[in-house]
Amino acid sequence: MTQLHYRGVSYDPANHEQPARTPVVHVYRGQRFSAPLRHEPAAVDPSLTLRYRGHLYHQHHAAPSQQG
Repeated sequence: MTQLHYRGVSYDPANHEQPARTPVVHVYRGQRFSAPLRHEPAAVDPSLTLRYRGHLYHQHHAAPSQQG
């Protein structure tokens, strides 16, 4: 695992508290929701056609970025 630094202090992100997967009731812009704070990514469906601002897109897996 990569060691992270914040303002010169090293820390291990594995030791940080993660949001729970249990549903939490909350209100956003006047709408009431009951959903977990931690969201898992949806499965990719390459046959699904998406439209955004007049352009067509197909879902695909993004390649991991190379950070160095």
